[in-house]
Order: sequence, then structure tokens, then C-alpha cells
Amino acid sequence: MKLAPLHEPTRDGETLTEFSHPLEPVTAVRSTLITSSLASLRNRGLFDRYDALQRSPHREMILSSVAGAWLEVDVALAHYQACDALNLSSDEQLAIGKDVSKRIHETFLRWIFTAARGVGVTPWVLLRKGDSLQARLHRGGGLRLTRISENVARVEIALSPLLEIPYFRNALLGMYVAGVELLASNVTARSRVSSSLASKPARCPTSSRATRNEE
Repeated sequence: MKLAPLHEPTRDGETLTEFSHPLEPVTAVRSTLITSSLASLRNRGLFDRYDALQRSPHREMILSSVAGAWLEVDVALAHYQACDALNLSSDEQLAIGKDVSKRIHETFLRWIFTAARGVGVTPWVLLRKGDSLQARLHRGGGLRLTRISENVARVEIALSPLLEIPYFRNALLGMYVAGVELLASNVTARSRVSSSLASKPARCPTSSRATRNEE
């Protein structure tokens, strides 16, 4: 399927950032994502429960990982499947995603906050960086950003098997919300997954929507 060129208006909005081409499935993630996730679990008193649920062959690699390395996607799947087995509420999962975002993107988010106070940076500046931030944390996959209206954005992430895990979807949503909340008030978000996750990235495997309401 031919992808729409950058900035070409689509049926339901304007495409600001398009999927890279050709798209390849996610094969690895930065260990920083896992170590930050584990730190958040520890801070919330959830690590012992997680540890009891973490029975995969990748357990030792997960628990001994250090920030900055690439881990095979199967390792990340094992981590997030154990997280999902904690059966936390969607709100708790989203809050953990916010914690992880602050740990991983602390320097970048601090720059955004400082710039926003000085020159009126909008959430769209942050969201346009989504594809580069995605590439920092995932090897493979892709991201498309669409402006639905002035206050509504759709972020679509393609070809990531991690998105099949509800915990990961909610935590990822929290990572986006954490950034947008620096620049907007009354931020709301939701996610959905299509059944074509693995084979048809052009059909929008995952969609997240954040709405900014002016006070």
C-alpha cells in the first residue's frame, strides 16, 4: 500500500510525520526501557510480585540488564508479559508509563519545559519528535503522527509485537501523556489495537489520542 507523503492532508486530518519506508518489525528495544520500568516497579513496592511472576528463560538477562544496550524483542516481551500478569489497573499502568518517561527523557523533557516558558512551544513540537524518540528505544517499527484538529492528535505505531500486551500499551500511552502534560492542561488519551498488527502496518495498528482543552 502506498503511504501518504509527509504533510499531505488525509481523510481525517493532516499527516505531520509519516511511517518510515520500508517498515520492518521491531526486533530489539533499548535496555533503558526495561531498567526504567523495573525501577518504577521497585519504587511502587511491586517488584517482589513481579519477580515471582517472572519465570521466563530471559529472567536473568532482564534483571541484570544495564541501561544503553539493545535487548532482543523476546526479552522485552517476557518483561512486559510479567508486568501484565500483575493485573494492575489501567490508571496504574499509565502512571508507571509516566514515571518511565520522566526517567528516560528527563533531559529532553526539561529542555521542552524551558523552551515552552520562553517562546511558547506547543505540544505539537514535542509530538513531532515522536518518531526520533521511537527510534531511540526500538529497532524497527514506525510511527505516524496525524493532526486531527488543533487540540487532537493521533499517534500510530506499527509492527511492534509489544503492543499486543495491554500493560505495554497503557504504559506507552503514559509516556506520551507525561510529555504533553508539560505543555497542555486537561490531557486525555486512549489507545486501540487492530487485528492486523503483525502484517499490515498501513492499517494503523495502534492509535493514541490526546486532547488539549484550553482553560
